[in-house]
Amino acid sequence: MAENRQYRIYVQGILVEVSKEVYQAYYSIERHTRTLDEKDTRNGRVLYSDLDTEEMLGEEMIHDLCAKHVEDVAIHNILCQKLFQCFGMLCASEMDLIWALYFEGLTEREYAKQIGISQKGVNKRRQKVLKKMRAMMDIK
Repeated sequence: MAENRQYRIYVQGILVEVSKEVYQAYYSIERHTRTLDEKDTRNGRVLYSDLDTEEMLGEEMIHDLCAKHVEDVAIHNILCQKLFQCFGMLCASEMDLIWALYFEGLTEREYAKQIGISQKGVNKRRQKVLKKMRAMMDIK
């Protein structure tokens, strides 16, 4: 009697007759999926997609700790623009000093040797230029 048994599964809402092997394979996958879902529910697992709304995806609600804040990026851009404006108002020797120390990565000693003055003289000039630039940028 078991040999005459018919096996059916739903495919896109339509009941389709299949072989015993197909039936068993289909329902073993189905049962495995249900078991995993039951374990997730029992262990309190929540999917980001469970948080989806019409306006926003659930993933978008989670704060990205690696992302830069828009406000910080905007402030950085404004300060960079202001800094380069101030840089353009310096005289040639002051620009050379700042360029060598901060953009070329020279040490005060290397720059002093290059222009023929003491390291202490370079340090005093650097402090003077930085104070001047802070004043131009209104930074205390």
